Amino acid sequence: MRIRTPVLEGAATRAGLAAASGPAARSFGAVVIMGMLAVALGGCVRGSQAAPPARDPASAAGETAAGDFRDIAVRDEGGRGTTLRSALAGKPALVSLWAPWCAPCVREQPALERLARAAQACGGAVVAVAVGEAPDTVATFARSRGLTFQQLADDRFVLADALGRRRIPALLVLDRAGHIVFSGEALDARATAALANAIRPSNDVPPCAL
Repeated sequence: MRIRTPVLEGAATRAGLAAASGPAARSFGAVVIMGMLAVALGGCVRGSQAAPPARDPASAAGETAAGDFRDIAVRDEGGRGTTLRSALAGKPALVSLWAPWCAPCVREQPALERLARAAQACGGAVVAVAVGEAPDTVATFARSRGLTFQQLADDRFVLADALGRRRIPALLVLDRAGHIVFSGEALDARATAALANAIRPSNDVPPCAL
């Protein structure tokens, strides 16, 4: 995979790689720069190009250029077609975009499992969407790790691209209306608090303990 961006090209110029002679030097320089970029990003990118910038959830309000992202076709672990709208069934939820080859994503899975069980008890949900992966790959991974929360596959990057989220891990918190009320890159205290508030039916009721 070759990634070309103005940042990389600028870095190549500053390092003097553009002036290096021979294909071996250019190849080595590209590897070094890609490694530096990976460390700087701290996430995983898959596809022919770097991930586009994340959309502002306040302006997105649950909509994409293709319409409501909850209606974009994805597949369940059995390979059957479904959508986020169907999977969530009107529940407030945390949606995690991930892939089995992404080490930071894999490390989050046990925490997501615990969160899913706590959210379910409060009327919420946690759904994982594996981007660029086939349903059988996702199902095999989930079984091997003992994961029981809902897993979906966005094998053609349709949902990820509609949300502008090819860089993973990434997550969204949706309220009951399907509006994005929080977006982030990793499961942390802010994401958990956002899900607890989304589950909360009113200000008169204490937030769910997640």
